[in-house]
Amino acid sequence: MILTSHADLAMENGQTGVWLSTFADAYYAFIQAGFEVTVASPRGGQSPIDPLSEENAHITEGIKTYREDFMAKMDFGNTWSLEEVGSLAYDAIYIADGHGGLWDMAANAKLGQLLYSGLLNNTPVAMVGHGVAALFSLAKLRPAVLQGMHVTAFTDTEEALLKRHAYLPFSLKDRLKELGAQFTHAIIPFTPHVETDGIFITGQNPASAVMTAQALVERMEVEQLYCG
Repeated sequence: MILTSHADLAMENGQTGVWLSTFADAYYAFIQAGFEVTVASPRGGQSPIDPLSEENAHITEGIKTYREDFMAKMDFGNTWSLEEVGSLAYDAIYIADGHGGLWDMAANAKLGQLLYSGLLNNTPVAMVGHGVAALFSLAKLRPAVLQGMHVTAFTDTEEALLKRHAYLPFSLKDRLKELGAQFTHAIIPFTPHVETDGIFITGQNPASAVMTAQALVERMEVEQLYCG
């Protein structure tokens, strides 16, 4: 699991970070499936949490469980750096949501190398919301990777409804389309939507995190059954 390390929005007193439910909900889906989870981030150590994601309106069962789970808090608070895990092999990769990903995942050489290795080894990669920005790091190594790919991510409408659109470095949708992706989204903002194309599973927003994690678990179970 990869989390953003970036906390600052381009606005006075603006703070972002990991959208907590997209970590917690997926984390428990993976633990319940019997997976061993490694949590990493660009810088390592404690990842910031977007304060908005801890407001009552956004609390999920995963967050409630996380708040009472010492080991999960240890994983979140002591992430490995991408430098430390970049040379290791993993059976799957999951990238959580968080506006910070627009800054530290969109042009991260180590992350690009990790995803490129996944592409070469047919390793499934799941991304949620702003975590989809990681594809831009991969595109620096494989420019045509997004051509024709069916993908979803946080939309401009959702950014506007959160009133953060004016402070972001770029539009996810626009950049994905510029690189040739076939961008899709739910008709109603903030409702679940997931796309699968090859090894890539993308979820539109935090509401899509459970579906995205489940799709990754199902993909892994099928591969384990086939390999067995």
